[in-house]
Amino acid sequence: MKPYTYVAVIGIDGMGNFNTQAHTPCMDRIFANGASTAYAYSMDPTISAENWGGMLLGALPAVHGLTNGYISCHPYVNDALPSVFRRIRAHFPDARLASVVNWEPINIGIVEDGLGVDKRTADDDDAVTQLVLECVAHKPTFLFVQLDNVDGAGHHYGYGTDGHLQAIERADAHLGAIYDAYVRAGIADETLFVCIADHGGFGHGHGGWAETEKYVYLTATGKTVLPGKIGFAMTRDIAAIVLYALGLPVPAYTDGGFTSQVPQGIFAHTPAYIQPQPPTPPTPRSSVPFDAPQGLGGLFADRLQGCFFFDDNPADACGRCRTEQSGRVKYYSNGVRGSAAEFGATGCLRIDGADYSDSFTLAFWLLADADLPEAACVLGTHSPQGDLRRTPGFSVLLREHAVIVQYGCGVDDTDVVAAFGTDGFRGWVHVTLTFDVGTGVTQCFLDFQCTRVETVGTQYMQSLSGAGVFVAGDDTCMRYNHDRGLIFRMDDLLILRGVADDADIEKLRAYYA
Repeated sequence: MKPYTYVAVIGIDGMGNFNTQAHTPCMDRIFANGASTAYAYSMDPTISAENWGGMLLGALPAVHGLTNGYISCHPYVNDALPSVFRRIRAHFPDARLASVVNWEPINIGIVEDGLGVDKRTADDDDAVTQLVLECVAHKPTFLFVQLDNVDGAGHHYGYGTDGHLQAIERADAHLGAIYDAYVRAGIADETLFVCIADHGGFGHGHGGWAETEKYVYLTATGKTVLPGKIGFAMTRDIAAIVLYALGLPVPAYTDGGFTSQVPQGIFAHTPAYIQPQPPTPPTPRSSVPFDAPQGLGGLFADRLQGCFFFDDNPADACGRCRTEQSGRVKYYSNGVRGSAAEFGATGCLRIDGADYSDSFTLAFWLLADADLPEAACVLGTHSPQGDLRRTPGFSVLLREHAVIVQYGCGVDDTDVVAAFGTDGFRGWVHVTLTFDVGTGVTQCFLDFQCTRVETVGTQYMQSLSGAGVFVAGDDTCMRYNHDRGLIFRMDDLLILRGVADDADIEKLRAYYA
């Protein structure tokens, strides 16, 4: 016999354990006699896909391999690591299953298709809650809910700020409305009710292993839940908790596979918990002050037209360029140095103030979330889409195995392709691109090694002076990545006058060594 007829998991994105600093009367009421901890571990990196994937699949990020960009474009299919939805369906063919989320990639790339799961998505947490109330009326065996506005507030206002805490208080009201719907449906006594965050945040971002990023709140209430404190727990343990509560077999702990377990302190007589060693915090990489002799301002002086560190903001450290945001650019704390910016489907930046009529150099770090389903537009002064690619200007694109520079001169277009190598793109890579207007030559350096030199013709280079606005994170229409759901990250974008020579490349290498 299954201990519970129903299980509901309410996930609050970006809450961490900041709820302990907020006014949460609903959470306090619902879980007053439950089990809880403010120090469950997030997955490393402390990012949404890695953690929602860990919860619903019961495995570490290194095993499930899901990232934000990947799950936005790829339906989840993995017979060796099925989701908790699929495991429940295998035992209860007629069960009602529902996943209601604000962040749609969960329903695209974590919850499998073809299972009869009632997948619903809304653009804000108010609308998500209304959809959840409709689902509860049908008494789902398992309901998963993801509220996203708290994370949005963290990115916008900063994690732990008044704006972030107020968003947690609104999420608390949504949590109360969902629980009360179970009471009205007459099934609260037969439901295990769980609330958890996926990660916290630091400054305006997350992804690293700071105290405020790695710890999350986990709490549960139900007829067999032990009042008190939950022992060591990780976000990936949600899968085991759900299966155990429904009386289903919890797969054996397997290194390199299913490692979700039921933490001690929630139920009586659960198996001993195999406690892994939490990740070791990385050694912080100190940045050289911008104007110091070995800082970027000191190294390149007046040649710098723009310098963007993306440390929680889009400001130009040189003070020469102006930026205007379209959509929402997010910042994550695990950049190459300090924070990095997430660009693409969610947001981009228009950058005004640099001159591309003479020779110039671009230098930046790139990190793709995973294998991109198609090339993403990283930055440039025109669009790579359709006939727009022939308009004067250039675009830089990122795909799994290469960086592509695409030129248009008004009547034609051409490409320069620099490949990452046989293993494709893995991790952060530094890209330096030089544009020599006098000779028509483009050079591409990957991780400070020249990998491609190509003469494209002066007609393409000279057309750059008549190009459109410069956009980082999308094409100049600000639609290319948005329409395709493409996401990537960038750090430390430099715009330099003139063609970088070997001495300049060595300066960059030494600076980032």
